Amino acid sequence: MSIVDLTSMGESQVEVRKEINERLSRLQDEVSDYCYQCAKCTSGCEAHKLLELEPHKIIALLKRGLIDELVNSDLIWTCMSCFKCRERCPQKVAPIDVLFALKNMAVAAGKQIPGNYTAMLQSVLSIGLLQDVKSVATRDNKTVSRSDLGLPDVSKPADPTKFMGMLSKLAVEKV
Repeated sequence: MSIVDLTSMGESQVEVRKEINERLSRLQDEVSDYCYQCAKCTSGCEAHKLLELEPHKIIALLKRGLIDELVNSDLIWTCMSCFKCRERCPQKVAPIDVLFALKNMAVAAGKQIPGNYTAMLQSVLSIGLLQDVKSVATRDNKTVSRSDLGLPDVSKPADPTKFMGMLSKLAVEKV
């Protein structure tokens, strides 16, 4: 018999939960079962401050096996990948790894990826950066570049195909 979440009437997906925990165990020694909901991950989460992402609640839903709610939610795409949750967790649960696994599951299931996220990925694949290097305006309304400020040039991947290959390899390892 499985647990039914009465707020969403979603059934527990024990097998999917086990699969995610197996994926995570390759990345780290501890997995989501060790989370005791102290919320240290949420207290340091940059997305929580802006978008109300609560990593400890995502882990709680995972522990209950309510995966569909997470995969179908836009909430998993709000993570800023700052890795503070991994640093702050006393149990080394790393909600960021869970979010990566859930994003991979959503993509594999053919779920719609939010537009801004897709644009960011296209930019990384085409130029190797989230956005191209820009000039900025000063308080005096003068436009300055990195070199005007004495900053070094931003390095871009020399061979985009090699960069895409490395990125694909990393994505496969995270899955």
